Amino acid sequence: MPALPPPTASLEERLKRLALVAERSSNAVLLASADRRVEWVNDAFITLTGLSAQESIGERFGVLLARGSADPSAFEQFAQAVHQGRGLKREINIRATSGLARWALVDLQPMHGALGELSGWVLVATDLTDVRAQQQLLSLAVDGAGLGTWQWDVPNGAMQCNDRLLQIMGYERAQMGMSAKAWNARIHPEDFHAWIDAVKAQLKDPAVPLRMSIRLRHGSERWVWIMFVGAVVDRSIDGSPLQMAGVALDVQAQKAMEHELRVAARTDGLTQLPNRSVLLQAIELAIQRRRAQPGYQYAVLFMDFDRFKHVNDTLGHSVGDALLRQIATRLQDSLRPGDRLIHTSDFAHLAARIGGDEFVVLLDDIRGDLDAEMVASRLIDMLSLPYTIGSHRVVSSVSIGIVTSSHAAEDADSVLRDADIAMYEAKRTGRARYVLFDPSMRQQVNASVSLESDLRQALDQNELFVVYQPLVDLHSGAFAGVEALMRWRHPQRGMVSPVEFIPVAEANGLIGALGQFVLQTACKAFAAMAFGTLQGRQPTLAVNLSRAQLLQAGLVADVQDALRANGLSPDQLVLEVTESLAAQDAQVIDTLHAIRGLGVALSLDDFGTGYSSLSCLHALPVNFVKVDRSFVSMAQSSDYHRVLIEATIRMAQTLGLETVAEGIETEGQASLMAALGCDKGQGYLFSRPLEPDALMAWVQAR
Repeated sequence: MPALPPPTASLEERLKRLALVAERSSNAVLLASADRRVEWVNDAFITLTGLSAQESIGERFGVLLARGSADPSAFEQFAQAVHQGRGLKREINIRATSGLARWALVDLQPMHGALGELSGWVLVATDLTDVRAQQQLLSLAVDGAGLGTWQWDVPNGAMQCNDRLLQIMGYERAQMGMSAKAWNARIHPEDFHAWIDAVKAQLKDPAVPLRMSIRLRHGSERWVWIMFVGAVVDRSIDGSPLQMAGVALDVQAQKAMEHELRVAARTDGLTQLPNRSVLLQAIELAIQRRRAQPGYQYAVLFMDFDRFKHVNDTLGHSVGDALLRQIATRLQDSLRPGDRLIHTSDFAHLAARIGGDEFVVLLDDIRGDLDAEMVASRLIDMLSLPYTIGSHRVVSSVSIGIVTSSHAAEDADSVLRDADIAMYEAKRTGRARYVLFDPSMRQQVNASVSLESDLRQALDQNELFVVYQPLVDLHSGAFAGVEALMRWRHPQRGMVSPVEFIPVAEANGLIGALGQFVLQTACKAFAAMAFGTLQGRQPTLAVNLSRAQLLQAGLVADVQDALRANGLSPDQLVLEVTESLAAQDAQVIDTLHAIRGLGVALSLDDFGTGYSSLSCLHALPVNFVKVDRSFVSMAQSSDYHRVLIEATIRMAQTLGLETVAEGIETEGQASLMAALGCDKGQGYLFSRPLEPDALMAWVQAR
């Protein structure tokens, strides 16, 4: 660029020099003499105003401003400045000769000679039309998005904001206090230091973004979440921040949703208790604390509610859900610190639902295993009290497995697994009780898993077979029938007791297939033995039915097919069902009536050990009542058991039912049962269970 001339150079020479610079400028440039007449304009001026050089040169620039200004007040301001010989810079709305209105930043300044005299004027105008349009679009976008805007004058701390931000914060402008200090005073204490650090980082380094959600005290005194995004928009020559600006967004709803999602991810939706994820985290923390503090002790109580499935099946899932909610409430109330019954004020706890009817309690910082046992005992009492759900009165006892820190595994999943194992041991040994976990139980479970695998193969490998225990008439001693019993001859284990494999089959859904196998096999074998009529009576075949079979829709058809396929008449078959199943399930009772409709007899097994009692006996569609072996074994030494057996026999006789005493092992027991009026008996006194050939030989010898 040419060097500026010395101060003594003529105005004409100076104007030429300035023209060389101005003619290439994108800004509109006008040069005028001291008497305000235009001497030169550049092409950008012609484009902005629509006036040609011929129309402009020689004309007073005030006339041009008056002609092009769409804002009379702006023209008056320029006219006054020119009259006073001073410069003026401001945005004005101008109208080109085409009639189009445009925005321009006009800077009119006087030029002076070497002696300070006025030597001319220079006008520079920057077209802001596109910038204004972008600003308008941005303003519309900000308003449409509901954004607040803010500016901070860094040196003096002054703040500015739009009405939307005031609305978000819940203040009138006069209430707000437009200073950084006043705004900072409204930030939540937990967010304050993080916000200050973020602002300082942006002030120091423009590359560090300022984007943070913080809580501010609303005008209503509640806390609201607001996201602030900003940056330094003006710095001094030395780089010091002069102004920061940005936008603000109301994120209260978003934060509320995030909170709900976090709660949902950690909470059981039905009971509002913590879920499995929270429980596992808490157990893991307890394990870590135990490693760091060997004296610290904790316990995990795994609870499962007995007969909950029965409630769902008979009363419906809505009642089942209501029961779970009441259980959760009672559990929380029972574990409340200072509870007069459980006395848990000495240690903390966490109660969680991990699925179905399974609840878990973590007892934290207990004194020893006895604390866990005391809590478990009281929970069994409290949770087993009747529940009222609408018109229903529901009783559901609880079985609890306990793992204490003295036998706890090294990870939370394993601790929970071991507590589950102990809970199933509590169910297996009587229900409505608790069992402390012992490492040997894990070995039993592993053995059970292995047994289950082998049992699944046993059906295909013909390892299962059926034996038959004779029934005799207690008065004549004649052969009266048989009960079919399943046995398992394992290739490596040898004979596996039903006491071992039947519970495994029941727990893993195999019992239905095994029951079907016994029904088909026994009917086929009994037909082949062709006993005919003995002493005017036809021997019967008794087959046990499991709960799984009784709940199968096709059971009645399966029984009918087994009879037809083997040429047996319905009165040759007796199906046995345990007292607890027959008395407690409406669906089972309907199935029993359908079986009776075929002409097949029904026997109530293990009478006296279940729920029905003598008062319910008349309502069950049975033909036989079997007195449980536990009563028979005690009948000679216990008046209570003898009286109960006698009452059962008399009730059965009144209802036209036959009675069978099982487990007879001595002549004395047989004589007593006959004397009490029992019709039939079975037990080792007469014969052990026999395979078909041995049974035929026994019958012939009898």
